Amino acid sequence: MRFGITPINIDNITSMFDKDKGLSSFLNFRYSDVVLDAVEMGYQHCEMTLDLFQILQISISDKEIQKLKNIKKTHDITYSAHLPIWSIELASPNRFIREASVESLIDSYKKLKSLEPEIDVFVLHPSGAFVAEIMKADIEEKYKKFISNLFINLAVQSVKKFIKETKIDKTKIAIENIKFPFEGTLEIIKKLNGPKLCIDTAHALGGYSGEIDLVEITKENLDLTCEIHLQDFNAGKGADHAALGTGNFPVEFLKVIYDYDFKGPIVFELSFEQAKKSLSFIKNHAPEIKLPEIKS
Repeated sequence: MRFGITPINIDNITSMFDKDKGLSSFLNFRYSDVVLDAVEMGYQHCEMTLDLFQILQISISDKEIQKLKNIKKTHDITYSAHLPIWSIELASPNRFIREASVESLIDSYKKLKSLEPEIDVFVLHPSGAFVAEIMKADIEEKYKKFISNLFINLAVQSVKKFIKETKIDKTKIAIENIKFPFEGTLEIIKKLNGPKLCIDTAHALGGYSGEIDLVEITKENLDLTCEIHLQDFNAGKGADHAALGTGNFPVEFLKVIYDYDFKGPIVFELSFEQAKKSLSFIKNHAPEIKLPEIKS
């Protein structure tokens, strides 16, 4: 199994605005540096957060792209990329919002165009905060089903435009289960005929994707899954992404992916400290799984 991390976390971001270092800390930030830090710790995969190149205007120059290519080759690691999610609403009934969201995805993809062959998976959220609010509203079931179908069709329309404009290999796209009914997410994948599934364990455990059983939906959909976001859900501390063992994570999930011999990246969307705690949890509860040796 291939364990990775999203190397940018709140500690990385806040350090860019260190009051003693001032603006130079931000201007001198290099994404390849944090990737190299993660790889040298022992992680076998890095997921790039593409929001960074739009919201924070972090540069991704040709020189940076070459550094990332060199890191991949030298350390024999793999990459995935998470397409923008902040302020994005691909299923908005407002076409101006929807079209702008698609343009954001296109722009972020183009920034990494020369690195694209090195990226195995592009994770995509088919809907955003607006849709999540509507779906949790107290609406009669027959109307909610109609609204859900509307959002599904709008999301499909948006993703199709993204695919057409970028000419991306659509089998590299992984649609993530989010604050939207899980069956709706599967319907989006079916209608697009090519993209795969990204299972986010915390979103499933927190009920974001409806009343589903994480272990059961994993058993049923591993053939369709090309990436896993592995984290716990800790409602008590208000953490929708927490270290394994701090919430309601079922150990059986680890057995399921081990028995299946899952080959895709397994990504911790956590801080380095939380990820290390998660690896310890796996070591203690599923010792049959071969884990990377992570340095402090």
